[in-house]
Amino acid sequence: MSPAGRPAQTSPDAWAAAALDEIEEAGVRGLSVQAVARRLGVSKGGLYHHYADRRALLRAALDRWEHRQVTELNARFDAIDDPRRRLHELLEYSFVRMAPTVVLQLMAGAEDPDVAAVLERAAEARLGLLARILEALGLPADAARHRAVMGYSHYLGLAQLRTQSPGVLATDGLVREHLAVLEAALLAGTDAG
Repeated sequence: MSPAGRPAQTSPDAWAAAALDEIEEAGVRGLSVQAVARRLGVSKGGLYHHYADRRALLRAALDRWEHRQVTELNARFDAIDDPRRRLHELLEYSFVRMAPTVVLQLMAGAEDPDVAAVLERAAEARLGLLARILEALGLPADAARHRAVMGYSHYLGLAQLRTQSPGVLATDGLVREHLAVLEAALLAGTDAG
């Protein structure tokens, strides 16, 4: 509450960020205006200063996720000149430093058309990045695309495995050992392999 006793104003970005946090914890189906307002410590009526409804809030949260986790990260890794280093840093970030819990929640809510659309765009962007790296390392375009699918599928599957069976790769050291095997498989037959 403001000092005058009126509900505190929050920015559209604060609502989108809180909605994304709520999706991470409760899933797409669990996203509600009430839960996001509670997370922000404001009344749910504050949403309507920025968004028409829950659907608009969901879209804003998805846009935020896509911008930060796809667009910005792809630009960051595309900026690394050496493709071998680019691949290594991408894998290290994706498998060790990043906790891919939101993407799992989005996959679980993929029956929603907005969620399905953002997941499709994210997959294409991530596959494109990985394929560009592998082509720069000397693989033909078709082979690079197949390996990109293998790498991205592995990322999604491992994220699920680490959530459901955290003891399988319980430490960063075990994850890095596994990552070295994946990296060697992706590099086999390339200029760096």
